[in-house]
Amino acid sequence: MTADELIWLFHEKLARSNFPNAGIAIIPIGGGNWSALTNATERRRHPDLSKTVERIEKQLRGRYLLKEV
Repeated sequence: MTADELIWLFHEKLARSNFPNAGIAIIPIGGGNWSALTNATERRRHPDLSKTVERIEKQLRGRYLLKEV
């Protein structure tokens, strides 16, 4: 799966949360593994955002590998 597709899945899940407009970046960490990052300003403004992104990341990481180009 591409990073753009993963970001789209994050936004689908975040749309049902308190953070529908949170910015997400997907970074490769090798071997098809990836990590989701959020903006530090948003994390300070919304302390629960990190927990929400972490929960979604665990769900998606178990199913999808990042297609490295």
